[in-house]
Amino acid sequence: MFDSIYDAIHRELDGIAEKYSNGVQLSEKDLDMVDRMAHALKCLATYEAMNSRGRSRYSDRAYGYDRRY
Repeated sequence: MFDSIYDAIHRELDGIAEKYSNGVQLSEKDLDMVDRMAHALKCLATYEAMNSRGRSRYSDRAYGYDRRY
């Protein structure tokens, strides 16, 4: 669902990893960016998991609810 966002975040993370691959000390700014990107990836994965689960297992119809009323 969010493939382009996942790809953009992973490209940014790859760039940061490449920057620090030679032993340079991680800056506070880059650490903050990594933290934010990791959080975003977890949030997107959780949203997708909950959204797909909600459409199948916990649909309104399964519990006898009718949204028309």
